Amino acid sequence: MSKTSAKANARYLGKLLKQHHCHQIVISPGSRNAPIITALANDPDYNCISVPDERTAGFTALGKCMASKKPVAVVCSSGSALANYYPAVTEAYYQKLPLVILSADRPLEWIDQGIGQTIRQDNIFENHIQYSANLLGEPKDELTKNYNQRQINQALLATKDGPVHINIPFSEPLYESVSNPEERIRFIEKVDVKRQLDAKNWAPLYNKWNKSPKILVLAGQLDFKPELIKSIESLHNKSPFLIFSETLSNLHCTNSISSIDRLINTISEDQKKLLKPDILITIGGEIVSKMVKKLLRNPEIEHWLVSESPEIKDSFLNLNKLIPLSPQEFFEGMLLGLSEKKAEYPKTWLNLDKIKSRKHQEFMAQSSYSDLQVVGELLHHLPKNSVLHTANSASVRYTQLFDQDPSIEHFANRGTSGIDGCSSTSLGFASMTDKIVTLLSGDIAFMYDSNAFWNNELKGNLRLLVINNNGGNIFRIIKGPKKDGNFEKFQETNHLQSAESIALRYSLSYQKAHDLIELKKELKTFYEPSERPKVLEVFTPRIESPEILQDYFRFLSLDNE
Repeated sequence: MSKTSAKANARYLGKLLKQHHCHQIVISPGSRNAPIITALANDPDYNCISVPDERTAGFTALGKCMASKKPVAVVCSSGSALANYYPAVTEAYYQKLPLVILSADRPLEWIDQGIGQTIRQDNIFENHIQYSANLLGEPKDELTKNYNQRQINQALLATKDGPVHINIPFSEPLYESVSNPEERIRFIEKVDVKRQLDAKNWAPLYNKWNKSPKILVLAGQLDFKPELIKSIESLHNKSPFLIFSETLSNLHCTNSISSIDRLINTISEDQKKLLKPDILITIGGEIVSKMVKKLLRNPEIEHWLVSESPEIKDSFLNLNKLIPLSPQEFFEGMLLGLSEKKAEYPKTWLNLDKIKSRKHQEFMAQSSYSDLQVVGELLHHLPKNSVLHTANSASVRYTQLFDQDPSIEHFANRGTSGIDGCSSTSLGFASMTDKIVTLLSGDIAFMYDSNAFWNNELKGNLRLLVINNNGGNIFRIIKGPKKDGNFEKFQETNHLQSAESIALRYSLSYQKAHDLIELKKELKTFYEPSERPKVLEVFTPRIESPEILQDYFRFLSLDNE
C-alpha cells in the first residue's frame, strides 16, 4: 500500500486536488511543506516537478495553466517563499487563470513571536485572489475536519474565476508518513448553469445595433476558439461590423484588423473621426494598444462590455452596458434577432488595412537591419501550427505590426504586463504540449527571468529568440523618458551582457546573429529537433532601431498626404 503524509490536512489536499482536475504540481523545495510533498509526490495521479526559485515556479505553473486550461498547483514552504509567488498571482488574477497556491505555514500560535520563516501568511494575496482558505491546525474533531475540507473545496471551486490560495499550518514532526488510511473526504461539486438573457433584455440590443451603421468590436486576450470565429462570421454576413482583433485575441476573422497600431498610427485626424464607431463592443482580456485606447476614449461612443465577470472594466470611460455572457453566447444571441442590412463601415477600413499591409511589405523590403526586421524574420520562420509567446514590452508591440499566420496561437503575460516570468511562463506552457513553443523576448526580460531554466522539466520543443539591443529599448520608443539625464543608467539600463552565459549555465543550445544574413542562416537550423531548449540571441543596433520604427510609421502615413 502506498504511503502518504501523517498530516490529515495534507491528505485532504491529496484527495481533493485531483477531484477538482488539478494534476500538475510545481514544488518549491522546503521543509515546512514536507507533508504536502509527501501526500502529492507519492500519488501517481500527480505530475510533480521541482522549481527551486519561487518566483519562476509561480510563472512556470502559470504557463501550465495557459496551456491546459485546468488548475495547476504551486507548493511552497513558509515565510518569504510565499511572497515570491505574488507576481504570478497578479498575472493569473487579471488573466483569470486557475493558479492554485498551496503554502505551508507555522502554527498560528507562533506568528509574530520571533520564529524563523514566519510571517503573516493568511490572506496575503487578498487584493488579487478569488478565494483565500486559511485552514485550522491539524483537525482533532469532526467539526474541524469538515471545516478544512469545506474550505479546500470552496477554494478549488473558485479557480473557475482565477487564482486561489490555500494556507495550511503544520506543526512538527513534518516527515512522518502512514499507509493510505480509509477515511471519508468530502468532495463538493458545483453544477454549471447556462446563462441566458430573456427577450426583454435582447430587444434593446437588437434595436440599437440595427440603427447603428458603425459597429466596432475590440478583442483583447482570448484563447483560440474556432466556434467563436464561426459565430462572429455568421453574424457579420447578416449584419456587417468591424473587428479590431489584437494578436493575442487569436481571432482570425474575415472582418478583422489585427495590426491595430499599424492602422491607427498612420491615418489622418480626419480619418480617425470617420473611424469613430457608434457602438464599441469589447470582448476578451487586456488590450495592448495604447493608441486604440486613446482613440476610443470618446463620450459620443456607446460602449458595451461583454464579459462573464461582474467587474465593471471601463477602460474607455464611456461604458453603457455590461452584458454577462461569453463572447460566443453574445454573438449567437445577436444572430437570432438582428435584421439583415448592409454597411460600408467595415469594408472601408478593411480595404485601407490591405493598403497598409502592402506599404508594410514595401518598407520591410528596403529597410535597414533593426528590431523590426528581426521580428519580421522570426514570424516568417515560425513553424505552422506552433505557439508564440511574446515578452513585455517591445516584443509584443512589434509583433502586432505584422499580418499573422492564423495557424499560430499567441500568448503573453499581459494581465499585468510586467517583465516578470516571461521565460518561465513559456517554459511551463511548453511542458504541457508537443507543439513547438517560441518565446520572443528582449534582453532585459530574458536576463531578469534567468532562473527560469533551474527546472527539472525542460523540453526540447522550446525556442527562445532574444533580441539584445543592450537595454530596455522600449524606453527609446515611448515619448518622454529619453529626455531625462538619467535615462540610460536607470531606465534603459544600458549593459554589455549576453544571453550566452545563461544558456551555457543551464546546458541550453545557443546560437547568435549580428546581422540579417547571419539571422537568416541561424533560423534555418533553429527549428530542427533538439533534446534541450534552444536560445538564439540576435544583436541589434540600440540607437537605430527606434529611429527605424519611426521611419516605418512615417512611410505608412505617406498615402494620407
